[in-house]
Amino acid sequence: MAKKPAVPLQRRQMEAALQLYQKCKGWQATDEALDSLARSFPGFDFKSILLKAAAVNALYGTQVYAVAELAEHLCSVLGNTAVPATPALVEELAKVKFVRGSKHITWTFRSFASKFAHFFIDPNQFPIYDSYAVKMLTYHLNGKGREGLSYEQFAAGFSALKDALDFPVTTRELDRYLWLAGQLRAWKGLSPWRRPYTGINSELRRLFESPAGEVQELTRAVLGRGENP
Repeated sequence: MAKKPAVPLQRRQMEAALQLYQKCKGWQATDEALDSLARSFPGFDFKSILLKAAAVNALYGTQVYAVAELAEHLCSVLGNTAVPATPALVEELAKVKFVRGSKHITWTFRSFASKFAHFFIDPNQFPIYDSYAVKMLTYHLNGKGREGLSYEQFAAGFSALKDALDFPVTTRELDRYLWLAGQLRAWKGLSPWRRPYTGINSELRRLFESPAGEVQELTRAVLGRGENP
């Protein structure tokens, strides 16, 4: 039997988050564009990988500046048939070595790598990793928002939370809840955030600021019982 989360996630919270997602036209368009790209370029040759990497970086703002070098790294990893499609693959994709003069520098791009794997390898197997999702996931599981998890730790926790729910949910649905709820709680300064943070996604901020009664009701539902809007 799956361990019960410290902070239960209710069906109504999930439903409300998905209803709010339907109001985010920019977010929806980004996901649809990447899905379309995956269908149009299913392979992992260098040119396809470069195009996919550039799209993820531009549309999701993952702040990778040496995209061509990153694409070479991805091509090298994905060309190795000995690397299984497990969470460890994302860690391999994320760790990129750059040569700058006489220096060899390794950068870790987990957020980028998880999005690349999610959209272009398997959306069901690879949940999207970012700071909001990590903090919300650990908040639900342990009651305290943590940071700095490896992708393997994040994926294991994601599966644990998903298995603990008493209603069916897809990887993408849980992804969307974690990111949206994390942004909402950060904006309001609710646990596991300690103070309000205004630097959230601009589209979500405009939505949360909407005076529309339906939107305000949905944001209250996402927060769960006992939380003020």
